[in-house]
Amino acid sequence: MKPTEPLTGSDFYRFFQCPHWPYWERFGDLADRRPLTKEEEQRMSDGLAHERDIVSKQFGTSDDVSEITNVDEGVTRTLELMRAGAAVIYQGWLRDGDWIGRPDLLERQPGKSLFGDWYYVPLDVKRAHELKKEHMCQLSFYAILVERAQGFFPSHPSIINGDGERLSFDAAAFQSEFASIVEQLERIRSGEMPAPVYRKSCKDTSPWGAACLRLAESRRDIALLFNVDVKKLKALRSLGVLTIDDAAIMDIDELEGKIVGLTRNALEAVRRQAESLVRGSVMIRKPFMDPTRGLEIHFDIESYPPEDLDYLFGFWLPDGYKAFVAENAKEEEHLWKDFLAWIETLPERYTVYHYANYEVTRLSVLAKRYGGDDSASLIRFRNSMVDVKEIVREQVVFPLHFYSLKAIAKFLGFAWEGDVQGGGESILAYERWLNAGDRKVLDAITQYNREDVQATAHVLIWLRKYAKEIQNFTKPFPWTN
Repeated sequence: MKPTEPLTGSDFYRFFQCPHWPYWERFGDLADRRPLTKEEEQRMSDGLAHERDIVSKQFGTSDDVSEITNVDEGVTRTLELMRAGAAVIYQGWLRDGDWIGRPDLLERQPGKSLFGDWYYVPLDVKRAHELKKEHMCQLSFYAILVERAQGFFPSHPSIINGDGERLSFDAAAFQSEFASIVEQLERIRSGEMPAPVYRKSCKDTSPWGAACLRLAESRRDIALLFNVDVKKLKALRSLGVLTIDDAAIMDIDELEGKIVGLTRNALEAVRRQAESLVRGSVMIRKPFMDPTRGLEIHFDIESYPPEDLDYLFGFWLPDGYKAFVAENAKEEEHLWKDFLAWIETLPERYTVYHYANYEVTRLSVLAKRYGGDDSASLIRFRNSMVDVKEIVREQVVFPLHFYSLKAIAKFLGFAWEGDVQGGGESILAYERWLNAGDRKVLDAITQYNREDVQATAHVLIWLRKYAKEIQNFTKPFPWTN
């Protein structure tokens, strides 16, 4: 089968979120596709809402090609500008055969190319504060298209975020890995369906999550197992472990050492997860050792990705809920300074519980953005943080596909009762708040955050009560009575 639609930069982002996403877009049943708004599409591509403002702030004026929607016209105009030596080209078009790319920016650099004593390097505006594989693949794709236009490979393309940070990488050194991803995408374009994969980003990010789950469930595929990445899935399948039933009874002594990287510990983790899923049981692997020292605090951040904005810091304390709220982007710094002032009032000993690494990451971003990184109180706060998800992953096995806070807490009997039920809904709700200023919407988000920190506390309470010793629980579970 010949490739159907062109290969684009979006295919790389989609592939890293869900390997089936580029396939379903070409060959899937549209009835299975969750509809996405333009804003959701932008968020999913890691874009920023005020991209033009960032470009203007960083580069001043630029030659704008964004209004051209026809590929032929866009490519023609972009090449005209490149030949003329335009300093910065915004939303230009690049094409070679059925590869079509549209980097956010093409920046002129001194050097040699077919155009003269200059060449162009592709840049993308992203909200990220670190380079990810999908960014590197997209930029490598654009770099190759630029090379085919100008006769010179721009070896250090970059992303630029809302804080003006430019994160570049050596695209030449990345070519081998990039070629492997391209090979997989070309097979997909030709009609080859990838082996089943079901990860959290299939469910939350890709609009095709339901199709991914149905495919995996129809085969009882090992893709249903939590924390088994694509590399491990491939290794297990090569050993004949295809289903969760196979994985639950696999002979670890026989399989150990047959594939580099598939260690005994990894095989045991896979078998435990499969046993839990097949039997519907909860396994306590290690007794829970309570790390709480002093005051117990539960912490969760709500963010608005289109503006790279952290607008709500929520805390669950023994005397109730406390929140710091930024009602718009201009108030983010004020939120941060209020937070820094508050943590200076905390007692000498306290423990801050959070779920997953997001809060740790965002504290670093805001400290870099507004200051305070070297303050004694912030250092003490960071040193007091404990990730409940890491405790759960290390000590308990649940019969679940994902170990997100929502999945675990709901399994343990906690319920979110407000109008906002998830992270995606909170983003949409904050958009409504920004556009309409309806205080009830902001109150609903605050309730959602309060329930998030209460859910973290709920999981910790469960660990204290039910994970004190090594044992297995089967239905009916005692915490559901």
